[in-house]
Amino acid sequence: MYTSSGKPFLPAASDIVFQYIFSSARSEECLLHFINAVRMSAGRPLAKKVEIRNPFNLKDYESDKKTILDIKATDEMDRTYDVEIQTANEQAFPERMLYYWAQLFADRLSSGDGYEQLRPVVSIVLTRFPLFRELEDLHNVFNIAAEKDPKVLLTRHFEMHTLELTKPKWDRFMEQIAAAQEGQKNLRNWIDFLLHSNQKTEAEMETLTCNTPGLDLAYQKLVEVNSDERMRELAWAREKAARDEHGRLLFAREEGRAEGRAEGRAFLSQSLQRMLPLFYPEFTTQEILERIRNIEETERLQEIMNAMIEQKPFEEIAKLL
Repeated sequence: MYTSSGKPFLPAASDIVFQYIFSSARSEECLLHFINAVRMSAGRPLAKKVEIRNPFNLKDYESDKKTILDIKATDEMDRTYDVEIQTANEQAFPERMLYYWAQLFADRLSSGDGYEQLRPVVSIVLTRFPLFRELEDLHNVFNIAAEKDPKVLLTRHFEMHTLELTKPKWDRFMEQIAAAQEGQKNLRNWIDFLLHSNQKTEAEMETLTCNTPGLDLAYQKLVEVNSDERMRELAWAREKAARDEHGRLLFAREEGRAEGRAEGRAFLSQSLQRMLPLFYPEFTTQEILERIRNIEETERLQEIMNAMIEQKPFEEIAKLL
């Protein structure tokens, strides 16, 4: 899809676009139905309404490209929801998820309140990178359960959903949909929207949004944010800054590992295999990684590395493989 000025649409999974869709004015309907699609998929009770606690404000992100974008809301049962999307992996990311949950949980307790005043906190974390390679499913739910009997929970106040929006897990998720219940199909359509809406035609988007609660409004808001040149520029700048920073850190780690051994083809090949999921998660497959491993020419590996660092479209990367 393209804007009226001929520019390609920003993806809905871009952090500022995601934040605008789910926490700007009139976003409660989008957020409610997305949360319910996630919880319905996991067999959890649904919310009837949500109130956004940190509405979108573009000025908050103009001066700091590292501001963490997450969406906080509460429902009619006084449950707190924290929704965020991450495009690049970070060191100790699961520990960071737990720390953010704990902060929100503790913040619900005012001075003088008893512990019975604490309320459930539900984290929904979407990642564009593999988070738990040992788990096959795209959507996983974590609770605090007894080791000897997982049906026994320490508390029902802890609930964390992870959705790994990587191509292998998306493909597996799609294979499971044929026999899925309606809740899974709603979640499928939401994830399809987040991952692929900028690649679809208007007719395809009309088909996708049909009969999926809240998705038609989300599409309207996607069009809105892509029509605002200021937000488009900031979103591109944030995404590039995040990828550049993580790319530099990853490259530095690889360079450190290369000390004490001959630098060259092996170093470049291993670096590219680690950088590909960071820069192009939706195109990272075992076939592509194998093609990188089979490249013998150091010069070609260096050319691919340069193309990645310059953020060139994956189509150009593919031509070099």
